[in-house]
Amino acid sequence: MTTLIAGDQVLNPWTRTTRNAPYAVPEDLPHLQALADTQVHPSHAPYQLNLTLPPEPFIGLHDAPLVMLLANPGVSDADPAAYARPGVTERTLQHIANAGGTPNHFLTHPDKDHPGLRWWSRTLNGLTKQGHSHDELARQILAVQFHGYHSQSWRPIPYTLPSQSFAFYLVRRAMSRDAVIVLGRIAATWKIAVPELASYPNVVTPKQNRSVQISRGNFSPEDFERISQALKS
Repeated sequence: MTTLIAGDQVLNPWTRTTRNAPYAVPEDLPHLQALADTQVHPSHAPYQLNLTLPPEPFIGLHDAPLVMLLANPGVSDADPAAYARPGVTERTLQHIANAGGTPNHFLTHPDKDHPGLRWWSRTLNGLTKQGHSHDELARQILAVQFHGYHSQSWRPIPYTLPSQSFAFYLVRRAMSRDAVIVLGRIAATWKIAVPELASYPNVVTPKQNRSVQISRGNFSPEDFERISQALKS
C-alpha cells in the first residue's frame, strides 16, 4: 500500500473520490469490486458496501479536541432519497476533500430531514442537554471511520484499503496534540491498525461498548470529565 506524503503531511486520497457512483477512491475500487464479487450469498447482504452513497470516512475539523473512532457509515432506508436531494452528495464530497476538514455539516446545514442529522442529534443529546449547541459541537468533534464506505452492518474487510492510511494518519495526528479519543465498539480493530492507541493515556471508553452516545451515563465520571475538558479547549 502506498501512502502519499508531502512534507510531514499525508495527502488526502478522498480528494480524488469519483464524482459519480460507484463512489470510491480510485485505488480502493478494484478491491471493493473484488469484495462485492465474493458477497453473493443472501447472508452477506447486510455487509455489502453501498457505493451508490458518497463515502464519509471522517466528519469534522481535523484538529478538533475530541475525536470519535467509529467503524463505518451505516445505511438507512431514508438514505437514497436524502442523498438524492439537490446538493447533498456534492456537499458530502466537498467536505471529505476539504483541507483540514469542515465543521460537521449535518449539524450546521439546515437539512433537518437528513438521517445523518438524526444520528448525530441522538449521539450528542447528552451534551446538548448540558447546554452545548450543535454549532459548537460541529467544530469540536472529529469522527473518524475505520473505513469510509456505507453498509447496513459492520464486518471487517479482509484487506487494508489504500484510503485507510489517511484515517490512521488522522488518529496519530490527534494523539500528537493530546486530543481526547473516544474508543468503543471496534476498539481491538483500531488498536491493531494504530498500535500506539493501546498505550495512549487520553483514551476514554463508553460503558456500553456498542453505544457511541456521548453522555454522562455512558462514561465513568473520570472519562466524562476528560470529554468535558476537551470541549472547553
